[in-house]
Amino acid sequence: MTGSDRLRAVWVSGAFGFGDDLAYFRDVLGQFASRFPDATVLVREGYPLERYPELPLAADLRFWVRRRDRRVGEYTYTGNLRVPTPRAIWRMLRRPTDVVIVVEFTPTALVSAATAHLRRRRVVQLIESEPSFRGGAEGRLATTVKRIFARRSHIVLVSNERTARYARERLGIRAGRLRVGPYLTSQPGDPPPAFDDGGPVRFLFLNSLQRRKGLHLLLAALAALPEHVREWTLDVVGDGPERAALERQAGDLGLVEKVRFHGRRPHDEVTADYARAHVVICPTQGDYRSLAGFEAVNARRPVVLSTRDGAAEEIIASGAAAVAVDPVEPRALADALAAFLRDDAHLAEQLAIAAAPPDRFSVEAVGANLEAAVRAAAR
Repeated sequence: MTGSDRLRAVWVSGAFGFGDDLAYFRDVLGQFASRFPDATVLVREGYPLERYPELPLAADLRFWVRRRDRRVGEYTYTGNLRVPTPRAIWRMLRRPTDVVIVVEFTPTALVSAATAHLRRRRVVQLIESEPSFRGGAEGRLATTVKRIFARRSHIVLVSNERTARYARERLGIRAGRLRVGPYLTSQPGDPPPAFDDGGPVRFLFLNSLQRRKGLHLLLAALAALPEHVREWTLDVVGDGPERAALERQAGDLGLVEKVRFHGRRPHDEVTADYARAHVVICPTQGDYRSLAGFEAVNARRPVVLSTRDGAAEEIIASGAAAVAVDPVEPRALADALAAFLRDDAHLAEQLAIAAAPPDRFSVEAVGANLEAAVRAAAR
């Protein structure tokens, strides 16, 4: 193994960000690279490396890809199952490596971990959230496979205490191998703190327009607000298969003058949207650990979260300017919105709290968590 300051850490994942847009991963991988000058991040063959010249990307991976639709209640998660080909595995075996970082329990993660163990290399396992937020209990076989691989990892890094309990109780991870701290976050530039200018309260929804993300619930809650509250507007930033239906819904509810649909923006352009907003709304009906709430917190904005998001408990516990409600309960979401419209003092208080976001969700803190996990594994 090399000297501790020149660790050859290799991060392997089936995908980063959205398609060819690294999005929030750009900053996280930048932290990783700055802390480990000899690090490498493996991406698929054909990846546009020229977009990110500052990052140590290596296009070593080739996959067999199969589309996979997974039903969770009434919703469908659409994704791709990626299995590394023999050529990709051979490249992993040949690459000089001290520590391998794998994400969750995907085929790419399992193959990469097995390859590292064959070479007697160290493994850091990243687990972002507790799997019930993906939709229900795990089967015995899935849990057994996860236990085998996680217990062979030298360090397991999880994002929060709830996931730590899962790692200890379901996966059998010993305390000495478990680290707790976020390894993913989203930091949308550096918008200035918001202040109450006396005009309408500006709400922001920034997410994909699919039914699971709950914009239809937000529109219904806004339409149900009592009369004689303060004026408001809603900016919708994002796109997706539900956009036309949502625009029709806004019209049917008489909200056309107050709700503006802006379409999708690249991740590095959303700072201006946060700068215009007073309060961010994240009414998802189900998310593993959505980064939308962390992005709002790091943008110095109060946020209304969903109890159906694996991130909500973590954000609330941090002391951020946040509240969590079940968006499927129309009255609960409407009441949370009305609190900002009825009481100017409440809005001012939440804006003041939001102006100083918790350090634990900063990209620097995430980088420190990753560094500590890798160095602990290398010992």
